[in-house]
Amino acid sequence: MNKTFLAFFGTMFALMFLIILISINVATQVEDIDEKLKYLPPQTKAAEIPAESVVAGQMVYVPVYSHIYAKGGKPFLLETTLSVRNSDPNENISIATVRYYDTNGNLIKDYLDKPLLLKSLATAEFLVAQKEIEGGSGANFIVEWISDTMVNKPVIEAVMVGTEGQTSISFVRTGVAIEKQ
Repeated sequence: MNKTFLAFFGTMFALMFLIILISINVATQVEDIDEKLKYLPPQTKAAEIPAESVVAGQMVYVPVYSHIYAKGGKPFLLETTLSVRNSDPNENISIATVRYYDTNGNLIKDYLDKPLLLKSLATAEFLVAQKEIEGGSGANFIVEWISDTMVNKPVIEAVMVGTEGQTSISFVRTGVAIEKQ
């Protein structure tokens, strides 16, 4: 009986040790994935295009929301990712400005201090964290892009996501050109 008890105890100990090792490994992998996918602002690479060389470009209005209303007017906070995607498979574009405005049209943040080179088929992302509530329900981005050659227009979208308890919401708004250059 002593040998049976020791064998059982040894097996249980080995199983618990194995479960702990697997748990640690899974937790480490999740942390690694989180770290690899963590948001990083675009690295600005100068993309100055002289005004006389501009062949294509637009000013694009993108509606976003720092919150929406639910349950009788209670604010439901959202996080926004502005995505600017160069849809041209062969040509680069320059993102001249990315500006974030509040419901009243006041500038909250200018995301670029100099134009950003966006290589063909590349994407630049700009984040408005859920805790940044200054924008309001009528916030927006103005994105200006230019190119010194004819290119496909970039796809400019805002993805809003919010979670509160067991409730979550997400939706996308596409930018609308308001001025051509």
